Amino acid sequence: MAAKTLGVAVIGLGMGRACCKWVRDSKNCKLTAVCDLNEERLAQVAKEFEVAGEKSYDALLARKDVDIAYIMTPSGLHAKQGIQAAQAGKHVVVAKPMDVNVQACDELIAACKKAGVLLAVDFNSRFSDEQQKIHFAVQQGLFGKLILGEGRLKWYRAPSYFEGARAWHGTWKMDGGGSLANQTIHQIDQILWHMGPVEQVVAAQTGIFAHENIETEDLGLALLRFRNGALGSIMGTTSYPKDSPYAGIEIHGTEGGVLTTFDEPKWTFFDDARAARLQRCVPYKTSVENIAAVVNGETDKLVCDGAEGRRANALLTAIYTSAREKRSVDLPAPK
Repeated sequence: MAAKTLGVAVIGLGMGRACCKWVRDSKNCKLTAVCDLNEERLAQVAKEFEVAGEKSYDALLARKDVDIAYIMTPSGLHAKQGIQAAQAGKHVVVAKPMDVNVQACDELIAACKKAGVLLAVDFNSRFSDEQQKIHFAVQQGLFGKLILGEGRLKWYRAPSYFEGARAWHGTWKMDGGGSLANQTIHQIDQILWHMGPVEQVVAAQTGIFAHENIETEDLGLALLRFRNGALGSIMGTTSYPKDSPYAGIEIHGTEGGVLTTFDEPKWTFFDDARAARLQRCVPYKTSVENIAAVVNGETDKLVCDGAEGRRANALLTAIYTSAREKRSVDLPAPK
């Protein structure tokens, strides 16, 4: 039987414009519509990709040529709009983070389960060759016993990033946090994916050091202890002077490790033959392609489903609680 091609609609065309290109290049997926409240931007993107443009989200969800709602709106809208899509019978992909709090994540997971639709959280870096090979190394024990996992990000965000149409950035209500929740969330997800669940946030500190127009942090630090006994840390800031993108993870075990904070990943093994074994875990390059593969029976697993995506929010909550209350915070064991 021929594989089914799934129609994909992208909602929110700021970051969503790039997602349209990813959909276009995804196997068994077809971009069929786009949606945005900004009429000028909506018209431009609809023309660029030669698809229908809908200003109304309700009208978009009523379309029969939409199988997947790819939601790229501000973080505080993800669960609400995802629930609407699920109730309309659409599979759901939400941008990172899943939403601004764990309760919203749980509500979205429950709604998708009730509707019988798939839910993916678009931590798109999980599909990169780099992260795929790291996860393969962990799965195959190429690093040996894991010892340390660090997520790092040093970026600059000008005051204008938090103004005008972007004023939702740096707010608790719509961004769910600051440099940790918005920028460093990819590194947080990667560390959780590779190192496994966190048992305790040992200590954390956050603060505003270089921005006067935000209510959330522009620098956050956390010390972690994982359930497998390894230690870890998270550091994320948007206060580093000028344009200096520095972001990645650094993990190692008893037999090897990898640093991704350079232009190219730096692999180290006591046994150099292990490097030759590195390969991707899955062939899929995007979240929508992964959903299409599940629908078509090629796999029964999403690379990042709702439960996986929720873990980053749970850890963020624990980090912020630790920083605010100046104490260690235990996380519940995975169910």
